[in-house]
Amino acid sequence: MSQTSEIYQDKPQPLPLHELLSRLLKSEKTSHRHPLPIMGTLQDLNQAWERRPLLDFINTSLRGIGQVAFANNPITGLLITLAVFLQSPWVALMLVVGVVVATWTAYLMDLDRPSIRNGIFGLNGALVGLALGTFGTWGNGTGNLLWVLAVIICAALSTVLMQYIGLWMAVYLGLPSMGVPFHIVTYSFLVIALYVPQPFFELGTPPPFPNPAESLDGVSVLSGLITGIGQIFFSGSLVSALLIIIALALCSPMGALVAVLGSVIGLFTGIVLGVNFNVLYAGLWGYNSALTAIAIGGIFYTPNRRSLLFASGGAFGSALIAWVLSLVMTPLKLPILAMSFHLGTYACFVILQRSLSSLVPVAPYSIASPEEHRFRYLTAKEVISAFRRQLQGAMVGQHHKVLFDKAPQELKGDLRYIFDAIDRDQSGSLSLTELSYHFQQAGHSISDDELNFVFSSMDVDNSGEIDFEEFGELLLRHRRLMSRLNEFATYFIPIDKNKNGVVELDEMNVVLASVDQPPLSEDEVTFLQQRIGGKELNWEGFIELLLVI
Repeated sequence: MSQTSEIYQDKPQPLPLHELLSRLLKSEKTSHRHPLPIMGTLQDLNQAWERRPLLDFINTSLRGIGQVAFANNPITGLLITLAVFLQSPWVALMLVVGVVVATWTAYLMDLDRPSIRNGIFGLNGALVGLALGTFGTWGNGTGNLLWVLAVIICAALSTVLMQYIGLWMAVYLGLPSMGVPFHIVTYSFLVIALYVPQPFFELGTPPPFPNPAESLDGVSVLSGLITGIGQIFFSGSLVSALLIIIALALCSPMGALVAVLGSVIGLFTGIVLGVNFNVLYAGLWGYNSALTAIAIGGIFYTPNRRSLLFASGGAFGSALIAWVLSLVMTPLKLPILAMSFHLGTYACFVILQRSLSSLVPVAPYSIASPEEHRFRYLTAKEVISAFRRQLQGAMVGQHHKVLFDKAPQELKGDLRYIFDAIDRDQSGSLSLTELSYHFQQAGHSISDDELNFVFSSMDVDNSGEIDFEEFGELLLRHRRLMSRLNEFATYFIPIDKNKNGVVELDEMNVVLASVDQPPLSEDEVTFLQQRIGGKELNWEGFIELLLVI
């Protein structure tokens, strides 16, 4: 069964056209490739280490560290751990304890293995370790085993909350939980440590800024932009921040650039708001905006002109929210953490869902790197744009042979070999009998209805015979579409919001708008309805239209 048939469980009868054509010609395989083999999300590594428990656990834990900044790459996680260690070995130790405990708890709870293996449950534990390790160094935490115990308990609890709160948010709100469990357990711990009399946990006060500043300085501004990325991992050191940026770029250069864009917006928003220069130069006004920019401009939405524009607006909004939160949290002696990132990003989700459906979200199960998301988007844009051109040509009786005309001679030679093998009488055209005989000889038994379906789809001019150009054009369309079908289907699925497998008119227009195409005209709608016989257009029918129009 093909991948598209697996998307919707009921396979139509007779077999869809693309499955029948697959028996004539194999599709070419294309995929997004990163410049270096250690870049991207390294899913092959997940599969290779699945049966090697120790390596698998290390791989999973390191991914959890990277996932704090949406970077699902174990080497990224390793470099980030090194960056944190360079600034504070104690905080690095707490980071490792947090992610290991959170990941181990997920395994003990027998939670979804692919999610565990991609670091989804480890990220909150990593954040707990970073936060408590950092706040502990201000008080009595360094070397204190009670703080290690606190990280163990809070990290394990974050995994429990991730499972139940995350599921509730996904089902009832349609939102990802991200770091919500981290905020719940960390704020609970901080409130207890601050306001409940106890002799165990002393938070202390933040250390003074190393180089107090009273005026705007270009070099300090540049340093603040960089450390704004480092502060995602509670790292204010310039060296650590640079290493973290390199680590993020190793997973996704596009994601790292968007993060820097967000940090720029956050810092300059802070300047406009009159935030203390020392706070700005420490990067404390950049990390929330950087995270929002990555989330909207590359992770939950495909990087394109619209998403990056909205990501910039979201980064600005997160900085404004941070300013408001600081007015409330500072008197309470509580940090903002990543609250403004969450509030700003959730606000973007709600606005986009209600007012900009043409910005198609990434299907939750297929979230990878911004580069892979953009590859899917460009694939969908190419397929849909070609469909629109073919539709307009078919309406005026023109059937373009664009792919055949542009095909290299070597490929045409391969097609000619297949064509001549089917053309038993060497007449230069294929008859229904010859096509039927070929399927039988290839060991593919098909019904008369399926045979007539394939023949009529190739016989564009209704001459009763299939010439070489007709044969070649349809098989080349099939070859191109099948090579990109997984990417196109993955991009398309979120548009079918009611999950009924029917491509409705408004959904078709969303697809068109998402790749900068105008909505279907009345004439185009009428033509399509006539073409499908007034029936509902399901996914298999849509694939057929992409092939034969």
